[in-house]
Amino acid sequence: MRMVWLRVAALSSLLMLVVAGTAWAHVVVSPEEVPAEEFETLTVTVPTEKEIPTTEVRVEIPEGFTVFGVQPVPGWDYEFEEEGGVVKSVTWSGGELEPREFQQFLIGAQAPDKPGEYPWRAFQTYQDGSVVEWTGPPDAEEPASVVEVVSAGSGTDEQGGGEPGSRREVASTSGILPDSGGTSPVLYGIVGAVLVGLGAAMAALLGRRA
Repeated sequence: MRMVWLRVAALSSLLMLVVAGTAWAHVVVSPEEVPAEEFETLTVTVPTEKEIPTTEVRVEIPEGFTVFGVQPVPGWDYEFEEEGGVVKSVTWSGGELEPREFQQFLIGAQAPDKPGEYPWRAFQTYQDGSVVEWTGPPDAEEPASVVEVVSAGSGTDEQGGGEPGSRREVASTSGILPDSGGTSPVLYGIVGAVLVGLGAAMAALLGRRA
């Protein structure tokens, strides 16, 4: 009997590690690296980490990025905040992102001409009115996603450039979305499968001793 409970304890520990890993998911803008002055389709990946729905997402556009549009998301409205004709932020609202769900919002923009690291500050509002501010440094609990702009021709744009209609943009707008650069949404599916497997294993162990 002691061996059975040792096995159950080991499986429980593994379960806790898997669940803890998903807690590090956060709002991410990808790709993590883009060529200077190129046109890009940027993906804002938003997971709901609380037990209540996400109802609004606001993303501030870093100085130097020029936004020319967004891809509509069914069930969600969007609003631009502009200053002198330049888009300073985009807010998505009107929809609901339930617990354990994620959504990807696409932004079309031209990268700055100056290489460097550009943080994308994001504000995630939940149904109870609470706001999670993804604005901190990379090592913070709520970090802002960072996109690095590199000099053109440095090798980042090997797949055919970032001009509108390029292979990079076509891939994004056709539903083949780029890696989020943080905790991949695919991980949620893997975690779900692991949880089911662990539960079945624990039930089998206990059943043998019943």
